[in-house]
Amino acid sequence: MSRRMPRPEDVSRDHIDTTVIGFLKGWNDEDWTEVSLLTLHPQEEIRLVLRENGGRYRTLNESRFLEIVRRLKAQGVAVHVG
Repeated sequence: MSRRMPRPEDVSRDHIDTTVIGFLKGWNDEDWTEVSLLTLHPQEEIRLVLRENGGRYRTLNESRFLEIVRRLKAQGVAVHVG
């Protein structure tokens, strides 16, 4: 059986999504989330995932979503959240 390995960008996007979801649900604090995202992922990839999933993130916890967007923006990851 030959199993294809996932592409690195897919693994990275899944990790970004899981990290943001964990923050929105209160499992992780904002400092840990910010450091985890910024040290492990390119800024453009973070922007892309937040832009693509912004609506879903807002429905989970809009105030926490806006907080992480604000913190990332202060680090140079400007995301248009609509």
